Amino acid sequence: MAGRIRLVAASTGLFLLAVLALTVAVGPASAAIAADGSAATYQTTDADGELVDDRLSDNGVYWQGQRLALGNLSGDIANTTNRSDVSTLQLRRYDTDENELGELVRQIDIESGNRSLETDDLNGTYVLLAGDQREEVLEFENGRVNGTVDVESAAPFELLVQTLSAEWEASPPSAVGSDRQLEIQSNRLRYNLNVSSPDLNYTQLETAFMDTRRLRSQNGPFDDRRPFEQPYRMYDIYEVDGVIVLRGFSDGALQPDFSGFDRFPESIRVEVTDTGVTDRAVLSTGAVSGGPFNITEVTVSETVETGQEVTLAATIRNDWQEDDTREIVFQLGERRSTFETPIKSGESTRIATELTAPDSPGEVEYVVSTEGKEVRGTVTVVDPNPEQSSDSSGNETDSDNGIINIGINLQIGRTGMGGIMTALSLLTVILFRRR
Repeated sequence: MAGRIRLVAASTGLFLLAVLALTVAVGPASAAIAADGSAATYQTTDADGELVDDRLSDNGVYWQGQRLALGNLSGDIANTTNRSDVSTLQLRRYDTDENELGELVRQIDIESGNRSLETDDLNGTYVLLAGDQREEVLEFENGRVNGTVDVESAAPFELLVQTLSAEWEASPPSAVGSDRQLEIQSNRLRYNLNVSSPDLNYTQLETAFMDTRRLRSQNGPFDDRRPFEQPYRMYDIYEVDGVIVLRGFSDGALQPDFSGFDRFPESIRVEVTDTGVTDRAVLSTGAVSGGPFNITEVTVSETVETGQEVTLAATIRNDWQEDDTREIVFQLGERRSTFETPIKSGESTRIATELTAPDSPGEVEYVVSTEGKEVRGTVTVVDPNPEQSSDSSGNETDSDNGIINIGINLQIGRTGMGGIMTALSLLTVILFRRR
């Protein structure tokens, strides 16, 4: 029995030594099993302590900005190629149509320990090869040199540029709570995001994005993408910086819940954890509202006289979860009036004011506004005593007609008088002869 126990202890000790040796050979790393049962690749560091984002393999597709693990180049090249005199590598473009080397991009000094490849300026297909020859390229598998292959048979790796777009889903200004989704689009399928806001601390970010099981299921980060240090609570690894790590999408949405907040954030900044690509979702019309109050109705006279008092009235509703006080501004042309208005959560109030219309007739604009929301319209101002111009041409016609009528009467009168005088003359002659 004692011999059996000693045998088990010895076997266990050999196993632990083997694991320790493997850890030393590979360098600092962490590993876990992904949700689908496959081995998840977690972040390692190079000899300079720089964190790497992925491990280089032939035919691999990577993203500009990632740092790729190359392994212990000096040791692996010596072991797989029987060459211990290689001091420099070349990174060259590779023409996949002609299966030949392209231009030199950079040279890499081979130093002891694990090395990595920065990709900030890379976009295309590439190979690595010993700097003193052009006939063979290095093969890589899971971040380690795995031998060499002829140039025409190379399997280059590819670097792509990640796109990223973040914007609030269009919704009515009065919408609150988790129905406000933050739409994320990218040409990349799986990645994580550093999410922050100048208006929210870490605790508020965690409450908004990860406070419930539903939120965690929708927004929680992928455990096989950077960062990998804490697979089970990796979203809070940058808590001291006021940053939360959430999931990225090719075409999807983060679903925050702001229903318990008294303010919506002015902006949300998202940054891909390994490529550094960023975007910002800001407040816009039809998206997230800047304040708790909404203008639900405005009444005003459509037509008024110059100098008359115009009554403007508005119904204001508080759509947030807490009582609040905000300014309500009424404006008619150059005249304005402001009211500090308290409204309880979920309730409405009606406010009215009188402003004087301009002294000149025409159209004048009115505005009712609060916290970036406004209602605009126009009021028609008319003159109460319009000047009536006389119709001079009509008077002149009437005058001419009068003159003509008078002339005609006078002519008729003179003609009649002549006839009478003639008749009297003839009558006098007749009477004189009879005598």
